[in-house]
Amino acid sequence: MERELKLRVAKEDLVKLRNASMLAQSEATAGTPHLLTSTYFDTPDFSFHWCGASLRVRTVGNDKIQTLKREGSAKAGLFDRDEFEMPVNSDAPDLTLLYDQIPDDSDCGKLIRDETVAAQLKPVFVTRINRSAFVLRQPSGDELELALDEGSVEADSGSVQIAAVELELKQGNPDVLYRVALEMLETVPLRIDHRSKADVGYALLIDEHSEAVKAQPVRLNKRDSVEDAFCAIVRNCLDQVHANERGVVSGHAPSSVHQMRVGLRRLRSALDLFAKVIPASSGFDEELRWIASELGGARDWEVLAGSTLDHAGADGNADEIRPVRQACEQIAVNNRQRAAAAVESVRYTRLALQFALWMNRKGWRDEMSDEQRNAISGPVKSFAADVLRRRHKKLIKRGKGLADLDDHRRHRARIAAKKVRYATEFFASLCPKQAVRHYVDALTALQDDLGWRNDAVVADQLLKSLLKTSPEAASGAAFARGFLASRVAADHQTLKKLWKRFKLLSSPH
Repeated sequence: MERELKLRVAKEDLVKLRNASMLAQSEATAGTPHLLTSTYFDTPDFSFHWCGASLRVRTVGNDKIQTLKREGSAKAGLFDRDEFEMPVNSDAPDLTLLYDQIPDDSDCGKLIRDETVAAQLKPVFVTRINRSAFVLRQPSGDELELALDEGSVEADSGSVQIAAVELELKQGNPDVLYRVALEMLETVPLRIDHRSKADVGYALLIDEHSEAVKAQPVRLNKRDSVEDAFCAIVRNCLDQVHANERGVVSGHAPSSVHQMRVGLRRLRSALDLFAKVIPASSGFDEELRWIASELGGARDWEVLAGSTLDHAGADGNADEIRPVRQACEQIAVNNRQRAAAAVESVRYTRLALQFALWMNRKGWRDEMSDEQRNAISGPVKSFAADVLRRRHKKLIKRGKGLADLDDHRRHRARIAAKKVRYATEFFASLCPKQAVRHYVDALTALQDDLGWRNDAVVADQLLKSLLKTSPEAASGAAFARGFLASRVAADHQTLKKLWKRFKLLSSPH
């Protein structure tokens, strides 16, 4: 298993890192940068890539090393994946050397045993990297290799320059990777690298877009402690956040922006849910709010340009709406670029590294008393039931007379409903399935109605702003505002019925 933290750095900053004090006492595995030439192989239809694997032969001096890496997880720049490495006697790979290491019933195992695949293998791209490598041994006994890479990825279709830092865990706790990365961040600006060198190479060959990733169900056990549940829930939220970073950075994936924003909302809700027993640093909430707001600017305009204006133009007013849509779409594109820049920023890199370190080392325990540590060691079942009751009660209170509330108070009720929904989903595996299903069905219907109403309120504010920035859209914006206001007014009875249906239910626990 390979465990690497990948970070990008400006070419000119590599010299600063080579001279950094943290490397002064290290053991250099090569006194000067040495050239690593790696040729990646695949079939004409990229069978290995679509199987989630990469296959290369690397030349190091007179030696040739064959490596197959299988797709694993990549979270906050930390790549966890299976790696199979062995000497090879030629410039081309020998798939038979992998037979003993990869099961024949796996997709990758079937691929390497296919004689047709072996016959079709050809070089697809080459990486030429000048690497300076250092071994860092920590007082804790942890050991890692720090590699400073500079070079290129080259294919027939073009090339990409590379300047990067790779931290590979050789022995010990993964915490050391984050600690060293944060120390380096004080010397030079670093950014999370969402792509391996193989990813960069294939991007030169394939026009491939990252898919948006939705949240997976949280699986808890009734014997889990409060702390166990906290870790499982927060990691589930982080998985969704990190899985969508690459799509956001690409700048062309509105759905990834939405899903990363949802993941951040779920994460903040989880931290709030456990705040009384496992308090997080106040700095985390501030930074999570910041990155969520950077994504929100893009998402709000995407919604307006899409589903909201679709409703406004549904009655044959497409011509009047078209200039509004065009203006909104352009603003959405600009804001997607801003969201991409935020996720690519040093600020976000620091947040991701600090949060990962806090989670890995259970940093909340540092300031706790023995009594508090004992409390989070207790069973989560009773904690979950209490949380669900309190969240439900708060929603009932805020939603009193829901259909007749003003925008501000209805927004507060909507936020309370969202928190109830997230809490219910987090703890669903601890509750009776049928009770959860009925409750979530009613809550979802209520949330959907409150959601589009909120979209209408946000849309009204955004459409007002278009009157100043896009005069050509003024007429269509005025029409859309009036249309949306009429839809909101017409929804009064529907919202009353949905609220009445939900009030009859009790929280599942």
